[in-house]
Amino acid sequence: MRSNLLVCVVASLAVLLTPAHSAAQSVPRADGKPDLSGVWQPGSDRVGTWAEANQGVGVPEPGRQPPVRRGANPPYQPWAAKKVLEAFNRRNIDDPVARCIPELDLGAGALYPNQFVQTPKLIVILIESRHVFRLIPLNEPHPDDLDPSYLGDSVGHWEGDTLVVDVTSFKERLVGSKINTDALHIVERFTRVDYNTINYEARVDDPKALTKPYTITSKYMLRPGTRLQEYICENNEDPAHFEALDKKGLVTR
Repeated sequence: MRSNLLVCVVASLAVLLTPAHSAAQSVPRADGKPDLSGVWQPGSDRVGTWAEANQGVGVPEPGRQPPVRRGANPPYQPWAAKKVLEAFNRRNIDDPVARCIPELDLGAGALYPNQFVQTPKLIVILIESRHVFRLIPLNEPHPDDLDPSYLGDSVGHWEGDTLVVDVTSFKERLVGSKINTDALHIVERFTRVDYNTINYEARVDDPKALTKPYTITSKYMLRPGTRLQEYICENNEDPAHFEALDKKGLVTR
């Protein structure tokens, strides 16, 4: 009896003396894989709720250097660089995003939460901005009869504890500050390294528009208690008005 009592006391003390954060920092798992389920904020490295991490302004540490998201500097071929410069000089008024056209944010978009839903055969990513959603079948090939789309077609598989997503079949986009051809190919990697953090990497290749592939890195931070909200995107008429002012010489840098 006495020895059993001693064992119980030792076990209780071990629980009490274990740091509270150690269990909280472990990576949850589902079907043997890291569980990515939850609501996350891209482009941040601050732990906490949405309010705690964003100082009430929606962006963690506005203007901080270096930024959490790095590497988004496409090495464009001369013809593509010329188009991007033209868009810059026009204040990017032709950007498709202003017309509610979706795009892959590649670890960006800190203003809007992303919700991951994980099943053994499918990962779903719901993005509040423009109500974008991504369906990522696991261990499946790309279909043969794909229609090109702005978000491309995504398929995924696990490499150890990293979710690898292959994205192809993009629509050509030749206006705005970010352009691509139909040869765009992206490989994303999502690695949940602790309870609060997903490390993100995207390798971007477009042999028709880039001189070489490039890599973007970022983080997604868990935002407990956050819910995606309704987002209304209206076909923005301001760019047309802005263009008229620009032609009249009323817009200066």
